[in-house]
Amino acid sequence: MITTSKLTAKILYLGGYGRSGSTLLGRVLGEPAGAVCVGETRYVWSRGLLHNVDCGCGAPFRSCPFWSAVGDEAFGGWERIDAERLAEVDRVMNLLARLPLYLAPRLRPSLRAAIDDYTARLAALYAAISSVSGADTIIETSKDPTFAYLLARIPQSDVRIVHLVRDSRAVAYSYTRKRRLPSPIGEQQFMPQFSPSDTAVRWSLWNTGFHMLRAAHFPYLRLTYESFVADPRGVLSELSAFADKPLLPPDSQVTDTEVRLGDHHIFSGNPMRATTGWLPIRLDSEWQTALSTAQLAKVTAITWPLQRLYGYPIVRKTRSAAGTGADGGQPG
Repeated sequence: MITTSKLTAKILYLGGYGRSGSTLLGRVLGEPAGAVCVGETRYVWSRGLLHNVDCGCGAPFRSCPFWSAVGDEAFGGWERIDAERLAEVDRVMNLLARLPLYLAPRLRPSLRAAIDDYTARLAALYAAISSVSGADTIIETSKDPTFAYLLARIPQSDVRIVHLVRDSRAVAYSYTRKRRLPSPIGEQQFMPQFSPSDTAVRWSLWNTGFHMLRAAHFPYLRLTYESFVADPRGVLSELSAFADKPLLPPDSQVTDTEVRLGDHHIFSGNPMRATTGWLPIRLDSEWQTALSTAQLAKVTAITWPLQRLYGYPIVRKTRSAAGTGADGGQPG
C-alpha cells in the first residue's frame, strides 16, 4: 500500500552538477535540530533496495533501522515495493532531455499520468522520512534538475532549490581522478570518471537545467562552492533565510575553517559521507596545475558563458599555487 500521509516537511534541494560540494554542504545543513540530510534519495530504489549499499550508519541499507522504519511507514515494508520497476521509472523520468517536456505549457496526458504515479510514491517516501526522523526540513542532494521538478509536483509540497555551482575546471579535474566508492554499487567499485571535455559539456547542461527551473519561477537561490568555503557561516545564514529555517549548526560544531559532522543515514553521495567528526573546510585548487594547458583551454572554451555569469575568471593569471582541500578534490 501507499500511505496517504501529507508531506508537510519542506525540501531544500541542493542541485547542480556532481563534485560541486553538495554532500559536504548537505551534511552541514542536516546537523541542526529539525533538519535531516538524506543524501541522494532518488537512488533509494536502485542503490538502496536493489544493490543494498551500506548506509552512513554502517549497516546495509535493508538492515538499517532508520530506512527500515521509513519503508514500513511509507509502504508497509520495502517488500511491497517493485524496486526494479521503480529504479527503471526513476532512470527514465530523470533523463535530462525530458526537462523541456516537463516545463512545456501543457503536459501530455500520458506523461502527466506517469508523473503523478511516480510522485505519489515520492510523497509517501518523503512523508515517512520526515515522520521517522522528526525533521520538518529535509535536505536533498540528488542534484538533477529533473528530480527537483518531480519533487515539486508533489501536491502542496514546498521545494526550494539551492543551485550549487563550482568552477567547471575544478569539477573537470575531479572527474579525472580514480576514487573508490565507500560501498560498491553492484559491480561498480569506483566513482564514475569522464574526460575534461565530456565533463564540461555535462556541467553546462546540468547548470542550464537549473536556469530553466528558475525561469519557470521555482523558488531558487544560487551560490558557489567557493563562497561556502570562504565564508561558511555567512552562506549558512543566507541559506537559513532562504529556507525560513535556522540551519546554522551551533558554534561548538562549526568554525570559519572546519565543521564537526555527526552520525547520519546517507547511503548515496560523495565518499566523504563515510567521514564523521571534525573536517576541514578548505578550497582545493590542485586542478590549476594538474590539468594540462590543452585541457584547461577545452573546458574553458566549452563553459565560459556560464563561468562568466557565475563570476569565475576566464583566464588565470598564474599556475603556481595549488593546495589540496580536505575532500581531496572530490566535493560531492
